[in-house]
Amino acid sequence: MKRSMITATAIGIALVAFNVTNALAEQYNVTGVVKQVNPVYKTVSQQIPTQTCNTVDVPVYGNSGSQGSSVFGLDLEGAIIGGVIGNNVTKNVDNGGAVGAVIGGILGSQQKQKNQQIVGYRQEQRCATSYTTQQQQVFSHNEIVVDVEGLTVSAKTARQDVQVGASIPVTMTLQVQ
Repeated sequence: MKRSMITATAIGIALVAFNVTNALAEQYNVTGVVKQVNPVYKTVSQQIPTQTCNTVDVPVYGNSGSQGSSVFGLDLEGAIIGGVIGNNVTKNVDNGGAVGAVIGGILGSQQKQKNQQIVGYRQEQRCATSYTTQQQQVFSHNEIVVDVEGLTVSAKTARQDVQVGASIPVTMTLQVQ
């Protein structure tokens, strides 16, 4: 009954459309039966992190020769010598000895750093992360074939739960041009 009503309406619309310059369209909500379901998959790339760790020997540096003491990172022997020189050179300048001590301490520290060499090793764990690309197939959509009132219609749907034989709502649009 519905089919004949739809067909009659379509014919009526077509006849009216030939006499009218504007296109007419009608929409009908009907139920169709799924005849075929074809799932379509797509390939996606995924970055997989992998962490690798290993133990490495790290050199420990020390001074060769005489081991002097330091205060605030300044060489104590260099500071004493610098202070004496600063006092003698700058007799009429306030804090000349203090400035000489600081300069002597810095110069003494730098000289001792030049004399450093490897005195041993300590073990340290170091880790690095690398990434591998993995390809994976995932669901994209279903291409379905539906029987609607004796007409075969194909469509795409994102629904994954569509099964052959299921009733499915369909909107039909009839348009005369």
